[in-house]
Amino acid sequence: MSFNKSSRSVNASKNAISAILNKFCILCLTFISRKFFIDIIGVEYLGIHGLFANILTLLSMADLGLGSAMNVSLYKPIANNDSKKTAALLNYYKKVYYYIALVIAIIGLSLTPFLHHIITLETPIPYIHLYYIVFLSNTVISYLFVYKSSIIKADQKNYLVNRVDVVMNIVRVVLKIISILTLGSFLVYILLDVVGTLFHNLVVSHIANKQYPFINAKEPLSVEDRKAVFSNISSIFIYKIATSFLNGTENIIISMFVGTVYVGFYSNYYTITHNIIIFVALLFNALTPSIGNLIATSGAKKNYAVFKTMQMLSFWMSGFFSIGLLLLTQDFIQLWIGQKYQLDNITLLAIVLNTFFSICMRPIWAFREGTGMYRQIKYIMLFTAVLNLVLSILGAKNFGLSGIIFASVISKFSTYFWYEPNILFKSFFNKKVFSYYLDYFFNFLLMLFVTWIIYLILKNIESVSVLTWVVKLLIVTLIVNAIYFLRYFKTDEYKVFQDKLKSIVNVKKSKMVK
Repeated sequence: MSFNKSSRSVNASKNAISAILNKFCILCLTFISRKFFIDIIGVEYLGIHGLFANILTLLSMADLGLGSAMNVSLYKPIANNDSKKTAALLNYYKKVYYYIALVIAIIGLSLTPFLHHIITLETPIPYIHLYYIVFLSNTVISYLFVYKSSIIKADQKNYLVNRVDVVMNIVRVVLKIISILTLGSFLVYILLDVVGTLFHNLVVSHIANKQYPFINAKEPLSVEDRKAVFSNISSIFIYKIATSFLNGTENIIISMFVGTVYVGFYSNYYTITHNIIIFVALLFNALTPSIGNLIATSGAKKNYAVFKTMQMLSFWMSGFFSIGLLLLTQDFIQLWIGQKYQLDNITLLAIVLNTFFSICMRPIWAFREGTGMYRQIKYIMLFTAVLNLVLSILGAKNFGLSGIIFASVISKFSTYFWYEPNILFKSFFNKKVFSYYLDYFFNFLLMLFVTWIIYLILKNIESVSVLTWVVKLLIVTLIVNAIYFLRYFKTDEYKVFQDKLKSIVNVKKSKMVK
């Protein structure tokens, strides 16, 4: 079968829509299962779940950033319809991934005796080492056959993987809910993740074999191409270490300095914000292969026009989600799992600022993935990770949980927030970056203004119920989107976005007619 010939807009829309539907279904089921988990299994086990997930995030840096390097190296041969080189790259990555799985298994098992140093609980949990080994098994299994999913993503057909995700994830979460209600077993709960990961990889592998039968050919990779691969990996390796420490130490520090049970408390808020960030990331990740293709085939002017449109969407979404989180989360937590699981408002503010930052930076990160811009930013990311670790420990000792989360905001804002856009604008847009920072600053002020307006309206609604929460949600949705529409509807980037939507709709209509 030949490579994808559809337009970038059509591919991106398919990927985004399928990803959003998948995430929406899972999100609804996740909130239900989390409620049962806390009520039946307990928040202490929830803390252990979050802690082990963080430890294994750090372990995953052993892949050297291979997944990102693989996607970058596949864009050009796919654009050139070079099936032999594509097959050679995948065969090479297959061998490397198997070695990585082995390394992660060995390192992960060697950490088992040291778990008691980072777990802080008033009442010890039995079989803690067994639970950790199950988590480790899930991580190791996730590397089997995963190389085949990369060709699907690089060929802008990630909607095929999303279809598998939605079915597998729904089945997995439903089985988890049943296991909680009938068995109340944490072990069965996490074993279902292992089984789900294995089946998911096997199904995606089958799809890749069917779509691209040539990938099983034993094509050798030239010495020159191997050097190019290692050049990409060497840059991504440092970046991967940095991001792993930046994003993978939060729960560990909370567990060591504040208490493992607080990992469970924080994870409830994290479930909300993380799923929002993933939702936004899915939209932009759907565009990443298109960006790789765009960079390979277009000039700086067109690249910048696409970026501006993406930036408009990120500003709009960051305003909507950040305001909603700040004004609606505490009521939601109370209605969902109970008032006793609420964190203080200062911690909530830190969580919202972190979310705002993550959403606003999505276009920059999407272009980083699409361009392979790791070599230029690897050291600033490493510095950010070290700064975050130091500030997190200081923040934990002086301010507790809120200090740890504020440390993440401060470290990111004071380092690569300024550095990475400058590299992108200079290297790929041939423009000065000042306009980007100006837009960012104006968007932040706009968000504060809209937050103040809505707060004045919502403070008159004092009762907490499902009905009042829905009313508040409607007020936030209508006011935020109305103001942001007025802000953007006459801009060039909004017109580009509108034209893209029209072209996608017209393509779909023409296909329906046929």
